[in-house]
Amino acid sequence: MKTKALNLIRILLGLFMIVIGLNKFFVFIEIPHPPGSGGTLMDIYMESGFLKLVGVLEIIGGIGLLLNQFTLIAVTVITAIMFNATVFHILYDPKGIGPALFSLLLCIVLVFTKKERPASFLNT
Repeated sequence: MKTKALNLIRILLGLFMIVIGLNKFFVFIEIPHPPGSGGTLMDIYMESGFLKLVGVLEIIGGIGLLLNQFTLIAVTVITAIMFNATVFHILYDPKGIGPALFSLLLCIVLVFTKKERPASFLNT
């Protein structure tokens, strides 16, 4: 049962990341522009190409999760992205925090299920 639930979380998070990553290139889901300085920051991210880089990382991470390949690296990258997205929404756009926070929670669940594996990287 535990494995099925974790596989479902991995697949859902992978699909979500691919959709959100592709949306940064093709904008098929309209995301409201945050008001005030959050909107200014988002404009800077869009004009600089930073969001496209984030989109590429989201797509690659999502594919890794879907294929169940390099999941530890994929979850690490996606967790960092979702942490930053959650902090952005806390500071600038609290109404839009739902998807970012939900994704961050899914990432944390996946990280804790693989917590023994990263320890092997730290032992030198």
